[in-house]
Amino acid sequence: MIAKASTIPHGANAIRYSVNKDRADIVKANLLPDDISPEAMYGRIMLVQKMFAEKINKGRPLGRNVIRIEISPAEEESRNWMMDDWVHLANEFIHVFDSIDLSEKTKRASSKQTNLKGSQYIVALHRDSKSGILHLHIDANRVDMNGKINDSHKIGERAVMAANIINEKRGWVQSKEIGIRHRQEISNCCMEILRTMDKFSWRQYKMELTKRGYKVHIQENDKGKVYGYSVKRGNSNYKSSVLGIGRNLTPSKIEATWAKLHQQERKSEPTNSILQQTRTANVDSVVQPKMAPQPAIRHYDIATDEYHSYHVEIPEVADNIIRQECSLVEAHPLAKIEEIQHTALLLFAGYLDAATSMAVSSGGGGSDTGDWGRDKDEDELEWARRCARMANTMCKRRKGLHR
Repeated sequence: MIAKASTIPHGANAIRYSVNKDRADIVKANLLPDDISPEAMYGRIMLVQKMFAEKINKGRPLGRNVIRIEISPAEEESRNWMMDDWVHLANEFIHVFDSIDLSEKTKRASSKQTNLKGSQYIVALHRDSKSGILHLHIDANRVDMNGKINDSHKIGERAVMAANIINEKRGWVQSKEIGIRHRQEISNCCMEILRTMDKFSWRQYKMELTKRGYKVHIQENDKGKVYGYSVKRGNSNYKSSVLGIGRNLTPSKIEATWAKLHQQERKSEPTNSILQQTRTANVDSVVQPKMAPQPAIRHYDIATDEYHSYHVEIPEVADNIIRQECSLVEAHPLAKIEEIQHTALLLFAGYLDAATSMAVSSGGGGSDTGDWGRDKDEDELEWARRCARMANTMCKRRKGLHR
């Protein structure tokens, strides 16, 4: 199991997303009714913060007023679970999360413990849009019922520690070991691809990794020379320096690694001079077609929060359309044009959940995306226009969400 936590603004939209997401189930509502709307839940949270406003923040509203936690057991760890199992996991996580003392690390007395147990929070069960794997979302009030702010320093580290304590107790795989397994899986895949390549090519290397479900971000200098790359699995990025053995998959060593894998194959090839001459003649007689110029591609790494980042590749002409057609006219007053553009880029790349999360964080009211998707015969430019229009709609301020 892995867990992530952060403090977020626009708590109303975050709660609405957790509760109203397609096929979401309410697992638990702590110090809140579970039969009221997300807007009403947020209203009650804000009421508590206003009651203690002078005490907690000198009368000013908290900039980041909600704690968001995501808890993701592995598929095999939660297989055949009933709702009671998810309730138990949520309760256990909250208990462990509150018990962790980080005051020595942060040098702050407020980090000794949190009090989510004594705070309003809602727990929702979500299903991943592609895999269907289940995970929990918790949205909690930054202020407990006694008017004390739940400390946010190193809150992500607190969540990881809580997950590892529960993993050890339940005999589950630790988050660090999960990372090691994923790195090994990617490394094995990279080596397999190199073995099947007749000659080394960055284009083919990237294409083969993409076929296997990974996202690849290649970094080039002004002369087109590759100086770095990373492979993304799920929400985690792995730099080439942590793959393989002895950095043998980094740009400076990968061609030598390919050559070593094919060394035995080259030794076993016929050396007959006539055969070599025939091969040369055949190569010379083939007229090599000119390669069509490749469209300029722009690369983005878009973070929807401090733990989730998504790599987007988009043709420059499509990117220009998104930049031209995204608008702040009807957006939330606190929204930034970059957030709307990033929402559109995530839609373009197929990251629907991430785009929804980005729209929520920008203060937008969201939109119905149940039938959203690219049409079969739709070209990239028209797709980019539709993504821009949808981003404008998703980031639009919805009536009734501001109080």
